[in-house]
Amino acid sequence: ASIVLRVGHPDNDTSMLGNTWNCYARTFKNSLEIYSNGEMTCEIFPNDQLGDLTSVMEQCSQGTVDVALSAATGNLSGWIPNVNVFDIPYIIEDLDACNLVLEGEIFRELSSNLEETANMKMLSMFATAFRNVDTWNAPVYTVDDVKGMKLRIQEIDAHIAMAEAWEAVPTTVSFSELYSAATTGVIDGFENCNYTLFMKNLYETVNYITETQHLCNVVCGLISTKTYDSLTLEQQNAVDRAAADARRATIGVVAANNVNIIADLQNNGVEIITLSDEEKARFKDKCYDTCKETILKTVDEDFYNRFLERYAEAETILGLN
Repeated sequence: ASIVLRVGHPDNDTSMLGNTWNCYARTFKNSLEIYSNGEMTCEIFPNDQLGDLTSVMEQCSQGTVDVALSAATGNLSGWIPNVNVFDIPYIIEDLDACNLVLEGEIFRELSSNLEETANMKMLSMFATAFRNVDTWNAPVYTVDDVKGMKLRIQEIDAHIAMAEAWEAVPTTVSFSELYSAATTGVIDGFENCNYTLFMKNLYETVNYITETQHLCNVVCGLISTKTYDSLTLEQQNAVDRAAADARRATIGVVAANNVNIIADLQNNGVEIITLSDEEKARFKDKCYDTCKETILKTVDEDFYNRFLERYAEAETILGLN
């Protein structure tokens, strides 16, 4: 191959089925070689070999790394504030509808904004899973049960507003210290995607998972515009097609793993608490307006409204409303 793209991601490279970004990277590499007739390939650097996500994104912005995988919306908010719309709890209630939206104009607009501010464009954007409330001392059956709990949240204004609206005590703890914070009583609970509990053995601290499904985890694959703009139209087309293949493969792997993970958690003694529609609505009603108000301090209201329109259209296409 005459063109070799350097790809960095944080996952292990042992399994395409067990490691989300390894699946994306290897599918992207294989498809890129096919679509470019062997003219292009990738050199993949797993396990943060090129640095942590922040470092790899900076390198991608500068053009020294070609492709950076695993950026979440929170990692992009400093460059494109409109991406904060995904931090409004319950704005997304169906993963398939969200992923359909992220194939259209919302995706293209955010990618274009990122090109202007950070010299990167989005290869893919997709939803992986919902975040739930995880506890160990007491189960959560209603929003009233969260009252007074020291709940670890990410240091994001809308997430803090959510915890306060639930009358919990928002507490910020770094991810690397979550296990210790859970076992020493610094916090009473945290909120994570289920698959996150198998990172750093966090499942060992959890006795109860309440399926609040309050936030949708949206992630991206990025390519340096310096790299992309240096390619011919045919080569750019090969990159775009390879990214589409990688996105489809990764969404499928994530969907399968989300099912398997439930069984793994239950086998490790974790109780899964499913909320009724009415009780989930109480969680939403207590926080949505407050969090929306917080988010609209940084997100254009026109963008917020257009997102809701596209999301409603996606639900209609999928027969969800």
